[in-house]
Amino acid sequence: MLKIPPPILVLFLITTIYFSKNEFEIIYFPYQHSISILIFSLGIFILTTPVLKFIKSKTTVNPINFKKVNKLVNTGIYKYSRNPMYLGMILIVISTSIFYLNYYSILTPFIFYFWINEFQIKREEIFLEEKFGKEYLSYKSRTRRWI
Repeated sequence: MLKIPPPILVLFLITTIYFSKNEFEIIYFPYQHSISILIFSLGIFILTTPVLKFIKSKTTVNPINFKKVNKLVNTGIYKYSRNPMYLGMILIVISTSIFYLNYYSILTPFIFYFWINEFQIKREEIFLEEKFGKEYLSYKSRTRRWI
């Protein structure tokens, strides 16, 4: 199974968006860059908040070696999303996509969404069900995967 760390995937997509600006015609709309910066800021906030929550809870934030998780974090932002770190990352990809808007950049948030769901979140959910059992299943039943 492919194990690409989600932050590396984000950097890859952002880089390809940046270089695609020379290959595809950029599409402009009013306040495009302002909207992009606002979404980027929101993405950074949503990404860092759960990282700090994990650090405070003394559990791992490593998305590749998540088997070192020792606590189910389900408070704070985790009351609203089971995957706020990935939500923050997709917002960063969306913001970059808007900043350099073209036909390729429109696809990148969908690429990230598909990849994270198929190759990251599903593996994590299986692990969390095995490790935390009913506690995780209860949390999963009341909290959405994304938002």
